[in-house]
Amino acid sequence: MQYLKFQVSRTVDSAATHLRGSNIAMSIASVPNADASLAILELFPRQGEWREGDYFSLPGNRMVELVDGYVEILPVPSLLHQFIARLVFLQLHEFVERHSLGIVMSAPTRIRISDRHFREPDVLFVSAANSHRRQAQFWEIANLVVEIISPDDPDRDLIDKRRDYATAGIAEYWIIDPRDDSIQVFYLRDGAYSDGIRTISGQSAESKVLSGFRTDVAELFARARA
Repeated sequence: MQYLKFQVSRTVDSAATHLRGSNIAMSIASVPNADASLAILELFPRQGEWREGDYFSLPGNRMVELVDGYVEILPVPSLLHQFIARLVFLQLHEFVERHSLGIVMSAPTRIRISDRHFREPDVLFVSAANSHRRQAQFWEIANLVVEIISPDDPDRDLIDKRRDYATAGIAEYWIIDPRDDSIQVFYLRDGAYSDGIRTISGQSAESKVLSGFRTDVAELFARARA
């Protein structure tokens, strides 16, 4: 996913710069009184100092992730991104429900990576055996997660989240790439993901965690663009 890091500053001018594009920035920019603006800023921790309670108390319905105490605001994804996510969710949901395997959820649903570190994958599967790992605000674990790459920041999913999901012990990680209509599936081994199995048009991506689940690559992208 693409994202925008914002820096909560102690001055109004730098706040408007670093928070540009967010609801917080627009609120600050609309306040003519500097003291009032600074009072608003005081409500938020500095970047790097955010804790779980601060993160969970953020208002609004924007997708936001917490990464080692830094807040990352996720902008609205493209329609293609949303259609792909919807199709994958429906396929996984139907398979999991039919076999009574657990639960499938879509963003925004939080997974705890570690202290002060949360991600919101596009789609996730939690097995029935892990159903007790649900907390009020997040899941402690998932068995399979899916991310759809946004072209302006592919390394976020290919590198950063690959590392994070391995750290969290998530057994299987799917990366769907609309740039070349491919799907890579990574399997956790000894605390890290092995080289991904890349599938393209004419092939099907298959899961090991959900034995028997597969999706036709060409059909998935064709339906998403229809």
